[in-house]
Amino acid sequence: MLASASLALAVAGVVLPGLPATPFLLLAAWAAARGSPELAARIETHPRLGPMLGNWRARRVVPPRAKLLACLSMASSLAILWVSGAPGPVLAGVGAILVCVATYLVTRPSR
Repeated sequence: MLASASLALAVAGVVLPGLPATPFLLLAAWAAARGSPELAARIETHPRLGPMLGNWRARRVVPPRAKLLACLSMASSLAILWVSGAPGPVLAGVGAILVCVATYLVTRPSR
């Protein structure tokens, strides 16, 4: 179930701007490898999703477009929290986590 839901979100992330496909694809591949070898094989051999997964496994590569969209999504999320009137400590905590995630993401190779 986790593999199927994650795969659906990964496929949606390929088409929808602002929804990153890579993390959901990685989660789907991980879950499928443990519970559904058939689904794992389909993910790994998929013409569009398979290369992303292979690049991550081999060299921890995150495409530049994925980095940009993920960082924009995180900034938008923080802005929405701020506009909605979230307390300062919540904004600071969420902001610190998002900066750490963005730093990790941006420092991964792009090709």
